[in-house]
Amino acid sequence: MIDLDALAQAAACLDPLPASVVRLAAVVASGDPDLGAISEIVSFDQALTAGMLRAANSSWSASRTPVTTVRDAIVRLGAAAVLSMALDVNVRGRMERAVPEYGLAEGDLWRHSVAASLAGELLQRRARAEVPPEAVAASLLHDVGKLLMARFLDDELLVSMHRAHDEGGLSRMAAEAEILGVHHGELGALVAQDWGLPEGIVVGIAYHHDPDSCDATVAYAVHLADCVAKVVVPGEADHDDVEGFAHSMEHLGLSADDYDAICIAVGDRFSDVTRRFE
Repeated sequence: MIDLDALAQAAACLDPLPASVVRLAAVVASGDPDLGAISEIVSFDQALTAGMLRAANSSWSASRTPVTTVRDAIVRLGAAAVLSMALDVNVRGRMERAVPEYGLAEGDLWRHSVAASLAGELLQRRARAEVPPEAVAASLLHDVGKLLMARFLDDELLVSMHRAHDEGGLSRMAAEAEILGVHHGELGALVAQDWGLPEGIVVGIAYHHDPDSCDATVAYAVHLADCVAKVVVPGEADHDDVEGFAHSMEHLGLSADDYDAICIAVGDRFSDVTRRFE
């Protein structure tokens, strides 16, 4: 078992997000995002403004006319994508680190997170259920708990977790909960809370491996976004919860053809997005 009090203290000691990003998250998650308020927040962030304009004028955005203003870029990309980009700018450095405890080399976690964020965007558009805009940001951050959890994993705990999965038949998430007393979804939710992010993002992160436990659309969307990312990013394909996958598909009203189309579209966009960071 891990010292849960030490975990909570470590989560609280992480560098906070800029106040502007927290404010942007609150506006986007409000249910009726105010374009003027979003434009005002973004306009004072040079890096985010530049990234938004590049994205709005990229090939995948299919813009027929050049996008030259922040307001037009927000309209083109959508509030959910703008929030995801703002978070990415501020957490990318942390998420590019290697996490060998989870078998992740440098950059692996960030690439997986980007693919999940792109999947979250497409699910918001294609799902027959109404997917809240904060699902995109939650998809980007769904594995942030792994960064913190890894600090507390020693060789003995890792061996026990692998044995519980390989020999005990537990899913990786269940093995974490069994051996450690907490899983990375719960820990990631704690981080999101300490960052002051909206409840929808917290819920999406906390239950992304077990959406049935909360029956929240945001959690089902993040679960599927995670599944898509595991298909799209080389070396990440790993489905150990067929029943949970089926429940998420049913809840969002998606068919197998829908899922395949989303995987293909995310793969195309993922290549375009990651090339911009090379």
